[in-house]
Amino acid sequence: MEREVLIIDDDDSITWVVKKALEPLGYRVTSRPRLSSGLRAIREGSQLVLLDLVLPDGSGLDALREIKSSNPDAMVIMITAHGRMENTIAAMKEGAYDYIEKPFDLDELNISVEKAFRDMSMREELQKLKKTAVETEAPQIVGRSQKMLKVFKEIGRVASKDITVLISGESGTGKELVARAIHYNSPRQMGPFVAINSASIPKDLIEAELFGWERGAFTGAKEKRTGKIESANGGTLFLDEISEIDLNLQAKLLRFLQNKEFSPLGSNRVMKADARIIGATNKDLKDAVSNGLFREDLYYRFNVIEIKLPPLREHREDILPLAKHFLKEAQEKFETGLKELSKEAKDFLVKYDWPGNVRELENAIKRACVLSNGTIIEKRDLLLEETSSCSIKEFLEDKLKGYLKEMTKLENCNLYDTVISEVEKALIAIVLKETKGNQLKAAKTLGINRNTLRTKIKGYRIK
Repeated sequence: MEREVLIIDDDDSITWVVKKALEPLGYRVTSRPRLSSGLRAIREGSQLVLLDLVLPDGSGLDALREIKSSNPDAMVIMITAHGRMENTIAAMKEGAYDYIEKPFDLDELNISVEKAFRDMSMREELQKLKKTAVETEAPQIVGRSQKMLKVFKEIGRVASKDITVLISGESGTGKELVARAIHYNSPRQMGPFVAINSASIPKDLIEAELFGWERGAFTGAKEKRTGKIESANGGTLFLDEISEIDLNLQAKLLRFLQNKEFSPLGSNRVMKADARIIGATNKDLKDAVSNGLFREDLYYRFNVIEIKLPPLREHREDILPLAKHFLKEAQEKFETGLKELSKEAKDFLVKYDWPGNVRELENAIKRACVLSNGTIIEKRDLLLEETSSCSIKEFLEDKLKGYLKEMTKLENCNLYDTVISEVEKALIAIVLKETKGNQLKAAKTLGINRNTLRTKIKGYRIK
């Protein structure tokens, strides 16, 4: 780091003394006699400024505020002949590094300047280490399909804007990876990224995990504990499966989103935390609102921006690049040596429907890398169910073969109507179960009229 000192003082004798004291020690000293020219001489980055409190064209305290606002990395040592307590306190409150009275002792000046540069050097080293850590932690989302490029664009658009984001998609599509990508490409990247999965914590404990608690707040609370919101101060809090949060806690979460205030369990203290919230869900929050399970006002708070992640089966062109990425990770982590997928394995991966999405693909590849013999990973090493990769036509043909062989031996068995009605009945029952009895949504999923669906439900006596 260049050891550069800028003096802003209209007293030529002070400038002469400082130069005589610091230049032999290797410092490069420049000076400006007025605030206007001094402020223009301040450059970005680490720099030490010796600033007089009283100057012909303005107040040193006002200049201090402007310097710290425009260049927070600059170190400012105030120098003045007006050594009053209130001036000292005011300067330190505004961010001055030190405060030296005129006429000052040169040894004291040397010590203060040396300490300032040492602290600047340590700060720069810490920033480099943090940047390296951020680059190491920053997630790599693999994808070249149009659907994933759309997701990347949306991440780029929202990352720099300090707004609440909702990420939706099936389980295993990589919602936390997207949340991390937003965080590590935002101004908060040096702050913490804290994640909490609302579905994995008992409902009566989520509030304590979020807001923390005081000692004695409940049975077993022997020590005070910091909550996830406070831990995420200055960074990002990722709330996975927000649909699982109960209504009472939703009200408290809404309060935090509105004014950044919360109270730990067992405390009346109102605390503040500057944390950006990113929520995620694998359910339709609109349906949850309609069914009274999710607050409408909280839904609109979360749904400022929604990023929808496609299931893996809808962007199959990304399957092999993802598999290659996970295979490389597994080879490095488990030290298995170089391995590659056979053509049959690759073909199977592309055809498979991946109900568990990217997470299932990652687990399958890493498991196969560890368990397979030799350098080639075969289809059998993937340990995936063959039926999952079948088309609907292939699945039905396979299931009906044995049944039809016996039925065709009979006469007048009304085979066509029997099979069609049984398949239709099973299909409607499954879709209704998946849509939790929502007939309008089930009709849209099936591609039939709602009245037609009602007639069939009544005719098949589906409950």
